[in-house]
Amino acid sequence: MRRALTDQIISHGKFTLFNVLRITYRVSNTLIPFATLAAVSLVIYDFGFNPFYSHDTRLYSILLLVLLSFKVLFVIRFISEWVEVKKIKAHVYNFSLVILVYFLHYQVRKIIATDTGATADLLIRKLIFYSGILFLFLTEASGLLKYLYRRRQNTAFIFIVSFAVIIVVGALLLMLPKATIGGISTIDAFFTSASAVCVTGLTVVNTATHFTGVGKIIILFLMQVGGLGIMTFTGLLAYLAAGSVSFHNQMALKSMVSSKRMSNVMDILGRIILATLFFEAIGAFLIYISIDENLFPQKEQRVFFSIFHAVSGFCNAGFSTLPDGLHESIIRFNYPVHLIIAVLIILGGMGFSITFNVYSFIRTKATNILNKLLKNPTQEYYTRLIQVNSKIALATTFILLIFGFITYLIFEQNASLAEHPTLFGKLVTSFFGSVTPRTAGFNTVDLTQLTLPTVMIYLFLMWIGASPSSTGGGIKTTTAAVAFLNLRSIIYGKNKTDVYRTQISEQSINKAFAVILISLLIIGLAVLLIAVKDGEHGLLKIAFEAFSAFSTVGLTLGITSELSDTSKIVLLFTMFIGRVGALTLLMAFVTEVQRQPYQYPVEEIMY
Repeated sequence: MRRALTDQIISHGKFTLFNVLRITYRVSNTLIPFATLAAVSLVIYDFGFNPFYSHDTRLYSILLLVLLSFKVLFVIRFISEWVEVKKIKAHVYNFSLVILVYFLHYQVRKIIATDTGATADLLIRKLIFYSGILFLFLTEASGLLKYLYRRRQNTAFIFIVSFAVIIVVGALLLMLPKATIGGISTIDAFFTSASAVCVTGLTVVNTATHFTGVGKIIILFLMQVGGLGIMTFTGLLAYLAAGSVSFHNQMALKSMVSSKRMSNVMDILGRIILATLFFEAIGAFLIYISIDENLFPQKEQRVFFSIFHAVSGFCNAGFSTLPDGLHESIIRFNYPVHLIIAVLIILGGMGFSITFNVYSFIRTKATNILNKLLKNPTQEYYTRLIQVNSKIALATTFILLIFGFITYLIFEQNASLAEHPTLFGKLVTSFFGSVTPRTAGFNTVDLTQLTLPTVMIYLFLMWIGASPSSTGGGIKTTTAAVAFLNLRSIIYGKNKTDVYRTQISEQSINKAFAVILISLLIIGLAVLLIAVKDGEHGLLKIAFEAFSAFSTVGLTLGITSELSDTSKIVLLFTMFIGRVGALTLLMAFVTEVQRQPYQYPVEEIMY
């Protein structure tokens, strides 16, 4: 009897402790997001209102108190989370957040104690602190994404809203006093933010002369987030923080990353971020060693120039910190830099799924060759190692690059190529001229001097754009290829469309023609609306602007800054639709029709 009573008391004690830990976990989990929001708000205030190479002691004293609360809340959550979270990887990740909070607290104390004259030390510490606070904020904000998925919201709707929210936040950041020289209008701020988030590159104000270092950092951040998508970051952070991901989360992220299986969605998200950072880091390093150090008064400016253009290139954004872009005299004839950026554009526009597919092919072939040399009987065999999607996209990309290169070399010989005296310079400029209209937007020549045939070819290349699941826009290479293959089948009288011993599904053909039709309708409407207010610029220049906006290219014949506010708004929405996808936009607001249990009589339509 006494033992039973003792067991009951112990059991009751465990039950009480379990409830206390659960309540503690939920309270800390509720308070931490608000604390991170307060911290990021203070950081934005410091970033946008105070000189970057100084610090407001009172503000950082408040931040010190906020981080002190962080230390308490994060430790409490880490201790109490063991009753709710069962995954070891989540505990490891959350423990790393505790370490990060302590590290940031140490950085703030050092910033307060730092002499304002020690600019290099202060700069590094503030950048580390800003990055850490932003990372913590995104980690906690990822909980909102999990909530929306649990509510079974339309995936397309969440995807579109995420881009819209980032554009609004970016515009507000660009309107901070320290972001610009002389201020910026609301329309111009939203246009610039949309152009960066949609990785377009069209500008209504000169990025180099109108924005301060703070403004350029904001644009850099918007390009990176826009190129990958905020859902990529928050989705991965949500997974790391929880150690698992719900079925609805996986379904939503599966469609976002174009994965055929749900089991590898989070792995793909991680690989996308790592691949992006890897290519951008390599690109930034190569640009850094390829430019003359005498062009920049400070080493930090040279580093920022390299990073900015590497991110802008890989994300196919087309923004530059030079007043005249890559046509600026100090870099106009730096052909190694042009080639590096061109390669980054191609890699970013290839599409992550295709990049990973090609990597798997190369790795498998290299492993088999190595095993053969080592006389190891182990061999890896796969059927269809290169997927049909990858083959179509790569073949179309290669054809378009060659076509663009040859035509540019022919038509621009006595025009934009005339200022390049060497054969190597003409070849590199022609190659770059073939790459940049594929949603990149950089210019190494004066685009207003292009011949009419080249402009018409640019319209075609811009319209097609990059490959699926990439940082680029356009109707996509696969869409154009499927439409061409279907046309070929019709001409030859075939009742099916096939390529590489694979039959293309009827659904894929229907989507391809739907995308083509919608793109032409949207571009046509944009041209019409712009012509109403700014028709004096001529149909060709207006059409070029509309094609560039829809395909998120960023090339212009020099009229973007001269457009009226109404036309800027039209281009803003055109960029947005081009980035999120016209079909995605329609699916977000249209209820899916259930399968029809009946069938009407079939009849051939005359054409």
